[in-house]
Amino acid sequence: MFDEEDNDEGDGMFDAQFNSELQRFERMLQDHDEFYFDAEILEQIVEHFIVNNQLKKGLKAANFGNKQHPTNTLFDLRKAQIFSSTGQLKESLLILQNLEKKEPYNPEIFVTKASVFGQLRDHPKAIKYFEKAIEVAQEYNHLEELEEIRFDLAMEYESIHNFQKAIQVLEEILSENTENEAAIYEVAYCYERIGNFDKCIEYYTKYIDNNPYSFTAWYNLGNIYFLKNNIEKAIWAYDYSIIINGDFASAHFNLGNIYMQNEEYEKALISYQKCAELDDSDALTLSYLGEAYERLERYEEALSTYLTARELNPELAEPWLGTGIILEVQGEASQAINFLKQAVHLQPENANYRLVLAEALYKSERLTEAETELDRALQLDPTYSDAVLLLAKIKIEYSLDDALDFLLSIENFHEHSKDVRMLLIAIFWQLGQKTDALLLFKKEYLIDKGSAKTLFLYLPEAKNIPDFLKIIDIENE
Repeated sequence: MFDEEDNDEGDGMFDAQFNSELQRFERMLQDHDEFYFDAEILEQIVEHFIVNNQLKKGLKAANFGNKQHPTNTLFDLRKAQIFSSTGQLKESLLILQNLEKKEPYNPEIFVTKASVFGQLRDHPKAIKYFEKAIEVAQEYNHLEELEEIRFDLAMEYESIHNFQKAIQVLEEILSENTENEAAIYEVAYCYERIGNFDKCIEYYTKYIDNNPYSFTAWYNLGNIYFLKNNIEKAIWAYDYSIIINGDFASAHFNLGNIYMQNEEYEKALISYQKCAELDDSDALTLSYLGEAYERLERYEEALSTYLTARELNPELAEPWLGTGIILEVQGEASQAINFLKQAVHLQPENANYRLVLAEALYKSERLTEAETELDRALQLDPTYSDAVLLLAKIKIEYSLDDALDFLLSIENFHEHSKDVRMLLIAIFWQLGQKTDALLLFKKEYLIDKGSAKTLFLYLPEAKNIPDFLKIIDIENE
């Protein structure tokens, strides 16, 4: 709408003339004088001020245009747009309502009105006026404006998370202009938001075909491949993003996360180190870097990195947790527990953090405290098998019967891990409920032959108990 004129060779004379008129207008304002200006020149002056965000001057120029050319409605429209940009939405709407009556054939009036209602968060009305603008543009043959109006409508649908409608509008644009790069990029984003990753990849790939050096497009493509669990392709896309822009920290960070997930800790370390070089004030990046050192058992470097992260952001839980884990490994149980408690304090709804704290308390024989943390972890996540397993072990310290009652009280017990079920078999056997133990073991063994090895962890004597060996031998026949 307000694009500057291209500085082609043929436009040199025009530019010189316009600049002369612009300077004359500026002098007029400065001297509080009044000169005559052609309406077209004044329109260009107003748009020049708007494009350059000199909105006060733009409003003065529009008011001056109203005064010298009272029948030219463009000055009123520009005033409405300036008011919209400066948050004077009521003033903008008053002008637009009047213009709508005078020029019902001008789609720009309806687009501006839609924009105002969008700012007012009245999204149904914003959509209504964008659709009206499309209707007017089609009826009065403003076809060159249709594409931009449809794009604005799609953005309005995106703002209310109606991604299906946004896709529908964007694909209307692409049906008429297959090379509209902004529409391609946005439709890919919308497909990502609704979870249609195959379509998302299709459109990001199309965008990259036209823009092979768009590091953000390669990065987004990597994110989608990661969501599809196609790790090889995700690494490939992130690598291209980094080749194009080696200073793009987000690609290094996500690449580091993939390497951590793949237990390729040296590669993860390199990625996080690059991130930290680009922004050494990001506590979260330093926390992940600390974890990479930790996984490589480079504990002193990990502790130093965690310390820096805590100093940068004391409210970030991750470096407190990492420090506690290392101190616990190093035998500093009391200090470790203090750090782990702070991590839990900062993320009280994190069941995993409570389990880590409970494990440290359990090893320190602070069983009551450990039990409290595990109870809370299971309130947060009743399906958390590791918490069930540790809590059952603690209850065994007091009473096998209590441990049995606890395990039998769990809803959807068979959805828990194999370890939990093997522990129950061991408890059945130790309490003399041999039939229950054997029936459950046979059922588990028929499904998973690896159950025998797990059972032997919790009931080592089962290796020499004929009843268990008979079940195993029957399956081997």
